[in-house]
Amino acid sequence: MRSLAFRHALALLLSLSISACGDDSSPPDSGTPDAGDATTPRPVLCIGGDESVRLETLDLTFRRTQIGLTAGVTRHAALDLSNDLCVDLPITITASSDGVVSFPTDLTLATGRSRIFVDLLGVAAGRTTLTASAVLNAGEAGEVRWESSVEVLVSDGSVPGCEGTANGMVTPGGEVKITTGTAAGTGVVLNAGAAADNQFHVDPFMVGVACAPDQVPTGYSALGPAISFGPSSLRFRREIELDVPVSLALLPEDAGRGAVLFAYTGPSAPSARIVPVASPAFEGDTDAGMVRFLVPRLGTYQAVTLTAGPTRRDRTFTYRGITGVSMGAGGAATIGFDNPDRFDFVAPLGGPVDWVSMLHYIRTYHMGGFCTDAERTADSAACAGPARTDRTPDPTGVYEVRQDFEHWTYVDEYGGQGGTFDRHEYIQIFRDLSMMYGSLNSNTNPLSPGDAGYDPTIPDVTPPGVPDSRRMMSDADRCATPVRIAPTDGTPGTGLYDDEFNPEGAYPAITICDSAEVRVDGERDVGVWDPTGDNNYPLEVAMAFDLNDNGVRDPGEPFANWGRENFEDCGSDRLCDVDEPGYSTTNPDPNGDDYDPQYNPAGEEGNWMRDGDRCDPSSGEAFSDTGLDGVMGTPQLADGGFDSGEGDGCWNMAAGFQRMFDHSARTRIASFDAATLADLDIFSDGGIRDLFNFSWIHENMMGGFSARGMPVNYYDTHASLNFGGVGTDDEFRFAEVDWPEVGKYVHIRYGDVDASEGQLVQGDGGHVGTPAQIVNRVLSTIAWFSAKWPGGDRTRLIDRICTPMNPGCTNPNQFTFDFTAPSTGRVGPVSVVLPPGYFMDEFQDLTYPVVYFGHGYGQEPSDLVAIGIILWNFMTSRQIPEEQRLQKMIFVFPDGRCRGDECIRGTFYTDAPASTPNGAQMETFMLDLMTYMDENYRTKSSETHPVIE
Repeated sequence: MRSLAFRHALALLLSLSISACGDDSSPPDSGTPDAGDATTPRPVLCIGGDESVRLETLDLTFRRTQIGLTAGVTRHAALDLSNDLCVDLPITITASSDGVVSFPTDLTLATGRSRIFVDLLGVAAGRTTLTASAVLNAGEAGEVRWESSVEVLVSDGSVPGCEGTANGMVTPGGEVKITTGTAAGTGVVLNAGAAADNQFHVDPFMVGVACAPDQVPTGYSALGPAISFGPSSLRFRREIELDVPVSLALLPEDAGRGAVLFAYTGPSAPSARIVPVASPAFEGDTDAGMVRFLVPRLGTYQAVTLTAGPTRRDRTFTYRGITGVSMGAGGAATIGFDNPDRFDFVAPLGGPVDWVSMLHYIRTYHMGGFCTDAERTADSAACAGPARTDRTPDPTGVYEVRQDFEHWTYVDEYGGQGGTFDRHEYIQIFRDLSMMYGSLNSNTNPLSPGDAGYDPTIPDVTPPGVPDSRRMMSDADRCATPVRIAPTDGTPGTGLYDDEFNPEGAYPAITICDSAEVRVDGERDVGVWDPTGDNNYPLEVAMAFDLNDNGVRDPGEPFANWGRENFEDCGSDRLCDVDEPGYSTTNPDPNGDDYDPQYNPAGEEGNWMRDGDRCDPSSGEAFSDTGLDGVMGTPQLADGGFDSGEGDGCWNMAAGFQRMFDHSARTRIASFDAATLADLDIFSDGGIRDLFNFSWIHENMMGGFSARGMPVNYYDTHASLNFGGVGTDDEFRFAEVDWPEVGKYVHIRYGDVDASEGQLVQGDGGHVGTPAQIVNRVLSTIAWFSAKWPGGDRTRLIDRICTPMNPGCTNPNQFTFDFTAPSTGRVGPVSVVLPPGYFMDEFQDLTYPVVYFGHGYGQEPSDLVAIGIILWNFMTSRQIPEEQRLQKMIFVFPDGRCRGDECIRGTFYTDAPASTPNGAQMETFMLDLMTYMDENYRTKSSETHPVIE
């Protein structure tokens, strides 16, 4: 989560943004000595009032080439001017034929605006072409004329027909499509990159494409016919392209392309359900076109939309948004979901947001790859040697990374992850998580909340049997004097059990030190453990079993993998797939209860959480009331043992594990009432090669919204936000995206599945991404915020970045200060970037939205100031017309780094429990900071506005 590449890329992008996006005659200086005070009034700029720009450079264009609708439905055709005018612009609209659509014939684009909407009302089925004409300085030497046309198609309201079939072998680079009949063009495409010998390889497969009976769920309407792609049991480790018919003309009033949804049936979904697909792209006529999209499964798909269409309501906006990268993304999700009434938008960018899936991953992969005691007994030779990745389960997510405890490694060899993230840093992260949440693997408090005499301040960071005082020892002393828990001899303080690895308590348990890595050709092989190296960094999140009792952890020796009591993750029917009637390889989930964040987000089987009442063993999934060690009859903490929770009739988790569950995005989303969900919009992203699997982790968060019936929109690459299909990173232009159509719950997966070596070296799809992906991640997030906040100041003006270091800068608009949180007394740095014009006299009555932006692990707030400066330029850019320009807003970069002995490096922006001595209270710090900003700066107050959603 440390981001050296992030800083370097931002420095480059900052210089590019200043040269490309600042005012031509007076570019911002990004902190270089200012020629004057930032409070000096400067002219507002617009075309026609600035002689350096000629009117001939302007274009007037309809944003679409074709618009479809039905009789009685209104569409709003956007007519854009490529820049702002200093005068009103009269516009005349004419039609090539009458009686098809009703429209205004005369409009005026107001001074300083760049977009006007032409309201079209469908009258009768047919086609016509509307032409918009405008002229300035008519009859004079400087006369300028513009003209643009759009085809309007009024449909008769019928759903496109379906005739034709196709069968054949799909090979990499090939396709199988229907070639005749009304369904011509429907089919399957497999990218040529599927032939590569990597995790995204797909073998050739036979497929059948055919029309299918309608499968429209209640409350939805068909936009096209249902198409079956078989065999429906096929699933892939990469997404493949499907094409199905669609009629955009049938969309309800106020609905855009993002309102096109997809009903799916397949082996796990006998009844149609809505599933999110990735990167829909629309082609052909709006009454009988095609939509192509990406999915990892075959089955039957049908384009549908909500019959009622978007709803109109009054929404109260707080004008606060929270976002962040990596650790800051986790903080944005935690603080945003804990305080949904304070924010309009939550935008976590590649961070730990869904702790349920993250904890499962840590248990299964980061701490996995070992032989169990039973496996060692059955075949000791096969279990000799190190942990192995092939002992871990096959990943279920399309972009999930597979690893084991002794092989924490990248999915590529280039280190393009935005930081080293070697074993030392991995361990450091695990230790920080234990301090900020409490021990994830065990309890040290013999009593539970509610018990008589319960003391919440008993330290709960190190495992039981390891005194908390060891955290105050030096690393060298801790490594030199490991704690050893002897094999069981029936006396208190002996025998640390584990149902998988030490069921008889026969092996001693020890604290260990780690961090040495294998070097190949003199280079560090990041993450691969070297048992012969200088392992000098304590790892005390769990105890290791010293199978040969030599006082050190050797290759293959496992850990006590506790955290929670065992349960059968088979769903409330208590039947795992193989026990469900009708199970077969082609019908792998007869009861339809397998969890999948995309296809079955409400599924209970395999969702990594016990479903049912916690203290009712007869409710929901079966569990073993054997305590955290999984072994019946072992000594409990109150009796001098190490186990807890056994025999209390409840399903128990370690306190830290429980806190993570409680703060997990899916847990929070499931608890929200309908009104809270309606007033909180989500924008997230993740790299497809992120070594922390954050794209997959974020998909699980988005599944929480799908499970609540909220439409979720997936996009592969930022370029696909414009509904033109997957594009390259350099094709993304945030000002060209129709943001209102993008969606309310949005997830972007960045990275090229078939990236070249050069792209991989740049960090394609990695934890941070390439330089282009970095800027796309930031700009897409803030542009989405800007487009969704009503109103806002987008005036183009001349101003400069002014810092306290600039001579003559009496009103800095970019600065860092130390903030003391009144609630806790904690002191930490905060960086602020105020918008252009903030100190100008003519704007003193303006107030501004605020974006809180959290930094990554190991960073400082000042490391992200360059983001604010880049965005500052886009708020006043000459190249971007008014409607697409970012509205002016305040950016606040709060502290998330450990201070003093709160933790080691990163706080994860949460409040540590009382059981962590001197634990950081970062959520409280943030909330105090928000109050401070509102009291000392012109932040915008809550307002209620009509919205269409």
